[in-house]
Amino acid sequence: MGAKGTLFTIVTLLSASGHGAEIDSFTPRFKKFPDGLPAINREVNKRIGKALEMANQVSSCNPLILEALLGGQLLSPFYGQIENYANTSENVPRFRVLIDDSIYRNLPQFNFMLMSIGESLFGFGNVIHENRLLIGTDKFGHFFDEGHRFYGDLNSEATNLDEVLGQSESTEEGIYGRAVGGVKSYADLVANYHGMHFWSEMLQAKFKTGRRYLKCVHEHWVQIRQFNFRDYVDPGWDEGVNCSEYQSPEYELAVMSTIATLPYEDVRPSRCPVYPEECPTITHKYGRLAPRLIGPKCRTTKEE
Repeated sequence: MGAKGTLFTIVTLLSASGHGAEIDSFTPRFKKFPDGLPAINREVNKRIGKALEMANQVSSCNPLILEALLGGQLLSPFYGQIENYANTSENVPRFRVLIDDSIYRNLPQFNFMLMSIGESLFGFGNVIHENRLLIGTDKFGHFFDEGHRFYGDLNSEATNLDEVLGQSESTEEGIYGRAVGGVKSYADLVANYHGMHFWSEMLQAKFKTGRRYLKCVHEHWVQIRQFNFRDYVDPGWDEGVNCSEYQSPEYELAVMSTIATLPYEDVRPSRCPVYPEECPTITHKYGRLAPRLIGPKCRTTKEE
């Protein structure tokens, strides 16, 4: 296949993925703007409420009908509904870095061209604040949409979790990640994982955590817990802490060299992980799953 054919194929794959653009969790690290999760939490709870109202009108606690109605409020086959809300609503404080000003600005020429195509198709990704963390808005698509996909692949007791996490990882190794865009985001994998838990807690409890959102009372769904992203978000969602891997040594050198030139605060050099003290905690949190969810740079960081 010639260069034009290769480029056409890549553009097609980027268009199909819905996650073609990357985010920059480093350049705006110390920008001051309000936390974005409260507005997103309100929107998600509003949508869950709509789905429950419709479900109670047409069924007697039928989980399949509930799943379909929740999907209508939260999911999209192309571009996640909550991701889109986070990217477009005037209620959500967010920050976007243009590619020419981002940590990807010094990529090898071909990689920069692909990144630029992603930016032109989807726009470069936004980030929101959650306390001192920076969370890419793409993570909300991973949480709801990819999380639902992989929840569906789990068996009733989630005993095939390792297999499903392998499928999740293959998306980051493949056309949605390192193979095309050049970035394998472990933060994406963490969001996928927590999305599986959300759908389990909302629908059929494949994970035996005891946390549920609903119960059936007199053949009607009753919500017993409000949705809050803070039940799920941790430093593993932040690509500045849960460091990504890259397509080639040249690609990584270009990114890391650019990060090293960024300004910093509190005598902390610009590096990844930005907050190394968080890494032992999240590595311990995920236990045996850490190698699938936490990048090697963070996973091997010791307490300072």
